[in-house]
Amino acid sequence: MAHIKNALSRVTRIFALVSLLSPAAHALEAVKLTTGESFKLDGRLDEGFWSRAKPADKFHDWLPRDNTPSPFPTEVRFAFDGEKLYVGIHAKDPNPSLIRAPFVRRDKVMGDQDFVGVLIDPVGSKKFAQFFRVSANGLIADGLFNDANTSEDFSPDFDYEGAAQLTADGWTAEMAIPFSSLRYRAGDAQRWNVLILRGTTREQLHRAAQVAIPRDWNCLVCYAEPLTGLVGLPATNPLSVVPQFTVASRRDTIKGRANIRENDVKAGVDVKFRPRADTVIDATLNPDFSQVELDTPQLTGNSQFALFFTEKRPFFLEGADLFDAPVNLIYTRSITDPAWGARATQRNEGLEYTVLTAKDDGKGLVLLPNPLGTNFARQDRKSQATFSRARAHVTDEVTLGGIITDRTYDGAGHNRVASADVVWRPNAEQRLRAQLGQSWTTALPDANGRLAQGASRNDHSAFVDWFHNGVTWNHYLQYEEMGKDFRADNGFISQSGFREVVYEGRYKLGTPFGFNEFNIFLNANRKLDIDGRVLYQQANPGISIGASRATFFTFEYRPNQLVRVANDGVPRKRDQVFFAVESQPANWLPYVYAEIARGDRVDVANNRIGKGVYFGANARLRPTNRIEIEPRIDDAWIDSIESTQGGKRIIHERALQMLGIYHLNAQDSLRVIWQRSFVKRSPSLWNFPVTAADRQQTVSLVYAHRRSLNATIYLGATAGRSQEPDASFQRDQREVFAKVSWPLERLLSRFF
Repeated sequence: MAHIKNALSRVTRIFALVSLLSPAAHALEAVKLTTGESFKLDGRLDEGFWSRAKPADKFHDWLPRDNTPSPFPTEVRFAFDGEKLYVGIHAKDPNPSLIRAPFVRRDKVMGDQDFVGVLIDPVGSKKFAQFFRVSANGLIADGLFNDANTSEDFSPDFDYEGAAQLTADGWTAEMAIPFSSLRYRAGDAQRWNVLILRGTTREQLHRAAQVAIPRDWNCLVCYAEPLTGLVGLPATNPLSVVPQFTVASRRDTIKGRANIRENDVKAGVDVKFRPRADTVIDATLNPDFSQVELDTPQLTGNSQFALFFTEKRPFFLEGADLFDAPVNLIYTRSITDPAWGARATQRNEGLEYTVLTAKDDGKGLVLLPNPLGTNFARQDRKSQATFSRARAHVTDEVTLGGIITDRTYDGAGHNRVASADVVWRPNAEQRLRAQLGQSWTTALPDANGRLAQGASRNDHSAFVDWFHNGVTWNHYLQYEEMGKDFRADNGFISQSGFREVVYEGRYKLGTPFGFNEFNIFLNANRKLDIDGRVLYQQANPGISIGASRATFFTFEYRPNQLVRVANDGVPRKRDQVFFAVESQPANWLPYVYAEIARGDRVDVANNRIGKGVYFGANARLRPTNRIEIEPRIDDAWIDSIESTQGGKRIIHERALQMLGIYHLNAQDSLRVIWQRSFVKRSPSLWNFPVTAADRQQTVSLVYAHRRSLNATIYLGATAGRSQEPDASFQRDQREVFAKVSWPLERLLSRFF
């Protein structure tokens, strides 16, 4: 007992020391508009109440050097009335002619532009934040920041507006954020925290905040300061009803067969209700999530595992950060065609949870993971998909969580998963996470690849990792174990039946030779199947260098990697070199990234090693302030190292995308996307019959009018072609559509 008391005493002293070393929180205050005062969103800061609001004006850089006064003076003020929170920004600049303020899409206010962002923790937990950005051109971006894994998610969108004005000494901006968009706690005792960030890109990439943040931060919301003065906030919000209408005409032509024509009119509705300030209830009926967004094409011809696609559908994005966990047990894109859905989300300082259920009409695929890859079953039955996630903030350092999911297929059994997880941050440099899960599955694939009711197969998953981010060293250590029968049909589990240890270490040499940073690293891991046979093994040393213009170089040597792709127990050895560069070189070329891996590559289908290259690159170009162009390419090939008749190229695959946008103004834009992908093979070099080539091409043209978050009009056309030339197969698909989403209150206001 004495040993336990001594240990607890030491832990208490450590926490006390950490709290003394942490930056002191200086409260900011929001002023309330008085009777007769009003707000006009124009970015000019000429309303009288702004002069009463005390500014946050002591900004410190953390990039390119931390703990230094920012060379770009900034003042940010807060005000509010009975409906909205207002943010006033004066971003001064010693050389205003260099301000980067192009037209961009929503959520594309990125590090290559001048912007100010506000992270708002409206429940006071310092575990998550809603973030809102405005650029020097008045364009906006928003989303959720999860401090548990320091991730920034731009997918969720909130109803708010921004405006900006260029001035003689820099730029000014205003944000108007309705309280209906902020997930604050119920009652009058508000405990908000805010962190203000300014991004400026010149010769150097500058990042600053109103508090001193170390360059190698391990949490961000933990540095937020209290925002006081918020009284009399609305306890509930009006019911929001957003009807949606889609009219589409489609034609499907397969060479040698009759054309299929289809005209479709689809009506749906989204409903959002907030019975109290900390609770949001969402519902959707007959939603239409097609047409507008296209997934980025990916290479599929030489892959073992299923590909992950990000969620873009609005209904699934409320409280999306709550779904984050070390093991991806919740993946809302597993719901492929929802007929209806309902969701309840609540957030407060001590507890937050979300429960979602949806009727899925199917038409997709169910992931069937195994040690060597991902198999699939056709989801040709309707199912009910239910997710639930809760997190309890036990102390400032400890968060406990739980997940329960269920997928019940009509007449074909179920898959159920339960897990518990914990996050512990003993200090500002370290984080420990752990998760333990169990699955129960009776929906099993039959001989025809369809799910059918079977005897229950149950298995477990386990995960633990530790991350240390210090001044000189970074360490990451992870252990993961996935039982061979573990499945999560509502999640994204692409591999099962393995045990894995991962280590990543980085030694920081500081700023030698005029670089912004210079690091030496080692990436190592060893993955075994349940029988102890190697699935993957690597120990890759490398260096990374940071320079001006947000330029980063990475070189990695990858010797003696072992990869097993077949159940013969023989891992294939490969040697590679890897190089990557990322930069923001100029206004007209604000971002470019390229990577190349050269050397031995595994021919997955034929279980052998060949010589080859993977190359990937993407960029953003702005030939004028109103035009965005984003090219992207992924290209890979493998050549046989054995003597062959004829060609040596086993496989060559490429995926191209070109996205172009012309902004007529802040609300109207014209977007074109061209995508092309192909896989070419030498059939004589394969161990089984294959086609010599597959090709796909898609062109999409969309005009968009966005009056507000939910008030949108889309008019568009899409054309696609799939070909297998040696099989004389060709399929052409054409579609024209109109899609309108308009809040009911806006619609009624036009008539009453």
